Amino acid sequence: MPQTEVVNDSGLRPGVQHQGSPFKRWLVRLLSTVWDSFGKDAETQKYLHKIDAFILIYVMLSYLIKSLDNTNINNAYVSGMKEDLALYGNELNLFVTCFNMGYLSGSIPFQYIVSHIRPSLVVPSCELVWSGLVMALASVQSAQSVYALRYLIGLIEAAAFPVFMQVLGSWYTPEELGKRVALFDMCANIAAMFSGYLQAGLYQSFNGRAGLAGWRWLFIMDGVISFPIALLGFYCLPDFPTNTRARWLTRDEKEFSIRRFASAGRKGPRKLTLRRLGQYLLSWRPYGCLCFVVTASGGDAPGASFNLWLKSLNMSIEKVNIIPTVANACAIVSAFVFGSLSDRSGTRWPWIIFGEFIRISGNVILAVWNVNYSSKFYAYLAPSLATFYWTLWLSWSQEAFQDDAEFRGLVMAGANTIGPALGAFVPLLLFPVKQAPHYRYGFFAAIAFNTATIGSVLLFHFLSKREAKKRGRVYNEFGPIVDPSYEAEVLREAGILPVIEEVEGCQKNVVVLSDKELQ
Repeated sequence: MPQTEVVNDSGLRPGVQHQGSPFKRWLVRLLSTVWDSFGKDAETQKYLHKIDAFILIYVMLSYLIKSLDNTNINNAYVSGMKEDLALYGNELNLFVTCFNMGYLSGSIPFQYIVSHIRPSLVVPSCELVWSGLVMALASVQSAQSVYALRYLIGLIEAAAFPVFMQVLGSWYTPEELGKRVALFDMCANIAAMFSGYLQAGLYQSFNGRAGLAGWRWLFIMDGVISFPIALLGFYCLPDFPTNTRARWLTRDEKEFSIRRFASAGRKGPRKLTLRRLGQYLLSWRPYGCLCFVVTASGGDAPGASFNLWLKSLNMSIEKVNIIPTVANACAIVSAFVFGSLSDRSGTRWPWIIFGEFIRISGNVILAVWNVNYSSKFYAYLAPSLATFYWTLWLSWSQEAFQDDAEFRGLVMAGANTIGPALGAFVPLLLFPVKQAPHYRYGFFAAIAFNTATIGSVLLFHFLSKREAKKRGRVYNEFGPIVDPSYEAEVLREAGILPVIEEVEGCQKNVVVLSDKELQ
């Protein structure tokens, strides 16, 4: 009889290497606790280092410069823009509103576009246009011009964040995704820390040069930095494993990418049609997922009044501006630490709930109010210490919608629009500046938002498990719920077929199967 051997080729989750001297083994364990690729086998380590260098660094640079622009509009306002353009009304808030309106207008249309045209062409092209629009802010002479440009900047920027999350969710397995999404999302905090120093340096060195005020040079510098990043995107952004044309990947690495993609239960991109969009809108999943965004957006507002509390203590202007940067540093560290812990534990939702309890503890202290300085300082830092809840949700939503690449993008587009929209008016209602720093009802409302967020996480987890059981889905080796046929389906579509070898005296069939096919 022909001899048949079944080979499980889904071993794409290698553990820590244990070869070499005791010191080398100790060093590998130490490095792998910080960055997982150091603990993988040589092939996987080389592969991860390569996609980190091209994908992760590019999306971080791109998101950093966009976050920098959103922060710079505020810095420009207090650095001469207000006086030069006679902005003595509510113009600054309207600048933010126009940007959010543009972002909302572009979110779904761009998801439709990138389902028909490669993201590696759409996103860098938009970034080139975005760079020009930002530089155009240096020439404005009225608030009306700023309104129009901020709307267009938001419209074009809508292409970036959802696509970047789709790409990260497609190239990294769940045990690698959390910490990388944390680094990506923390670029906003890095930009907030860097923006003030950039404005200060430009104002000191460029104010009046070529007849331009320092705040105008700030927008010119944004565009100058962004142009080369946009050009880099045409080369670095690889689309998805199943359709990539990235020149920096070898043929073997492309096949390895597809196997990882399939083993994690991901499904490749398809064209977004009106019928599929209708299915998305009629499904419970996007609403269950976005319910988290609605509730979570109201619980962070107390952190925004940190500097107002410091100012009420009659601290110097320097301290009022410098001390809150501690919150940004805490956010960066906590996001990476808890992103790594969630990767190691293979689950997201318990850590998200833990973050909400941190936020509740801070809001309870502020609601009590009559406590010592150290307690209040912790309370104002709590939203930043717990900011990992948001980055973990981003990773969790990628895994919850891994059966549909376009839906993952639509959820990201919705989240990145709902959050800023709620953030624009919730503070005005619950945290009016005239009550600062002691808000009569705001802190209690924030506690209610935090509690509702915990409920939304538990509800989405419960409904996901119930639906998975109803549809006969299982947990894969990485943790997320998938259809058992995903892996075989993706491998067949990619043309990765079984191999049949002839052996002396008999025929030996070597069949490449996944764990789920073996079951």
